[in-house]
Amino acid sequence: MKKKWMTAGAGLGIGAVLLLASGFSAMANTSGYDAYKTALKNTKAESSITTNVDLTITDNGKELVTGAADLKVNKDQKAGSVAATIGDSTEKRSIKVFRQDGKVIFKSSEEDVYKVMEINAPKWQHKGDHSNLPKAVEQVFGSLLGNIKDLATVENQANGGKHAELHLSGDQVPAVVNAVGSIVVSKIANHEKTEKIPDWMVNMPKLTDNLKVEKIDIDAEISTKDILEEQTAKIQITGTDESGKKHELTIKIHVDYSDFNKTKPEQIDLTGKKIEEIKNEGMKRGWRH
Repeated sequence: MKKKWMTAGAGLGIGAVLLLASGFSAMANTSGYDAYKTALKNTKAESSITTNVDLTITDNGKELVTGAADLKVNKDQKAGSVAATIGDSTEKRSIKVFRQDGKVIFKSSEEDVYKVMEINAPKWQHKGDHSNLPKAVEQVFGSLLGNIKDLATVENQANGGKHAELHLSGDQVPAVVNAVGSIVVSKIANHEKTEKIPDWMVNMPKLTDNLKVEKIDIDAEISTKDILEEQTAKIQITGTDESGKKHELTIKIHVDYSDFNKTKPEQIDLTGKKIEEIKNEGMKRGWRH
């Protein structure tokens, strides 16, 4: 597994998730957030679920990067699988991850080796509900995001479901979200051309000045059973490169949820496969509350 491109892919995902999470956290104490929080809690409570994620990044309207991931989780079986790809029109790289038989197994498209790691649960998972962020983190988000919670809305749909949304632009975008977006974009673009670095990373515009998150549109569809059906985050970031050219990056993530309580994660038979055992020393420190 080539660490640099995987790290960049993870950075894209983590940055977008932070923006998505911080946006919905801003809905606190509104009917929009209450509806979303209930749906999220109910979705997490399902014994199994399939999640499909699509990612698109454009620069001044031109498509730069596309990615997709299929995630399957079954709590009762203590099993899960992920199949993900990311790249541009000329090259795509992929990774597969399997959780089975007390192990996590990784396979990159760049290697023919399956990396196997024994599961060693982080310490924080043994203290209360590990599916939730620490209360301290929630409090920090609340104080940093301020009064934009009042901009969240929820609408009842004709089919009995709900639509929750939070749309921010200009000065409505909190400083913390602006900071996260700017850091993620600048870090991902900071790569030089080598054999190990895919073209899409090299071709990302290197924004050096005036980085700003201009718009965030977050929407969630909630079923009649108060379970998430899909959600979308669209984030618009502007800035200029070293030559002074202005860029408008748009990151769009769409997530679908399906096969509740009947998902069966993929499994891999390692018989005859090249295997590399890797150590998992666990987390020395964890969430505590």
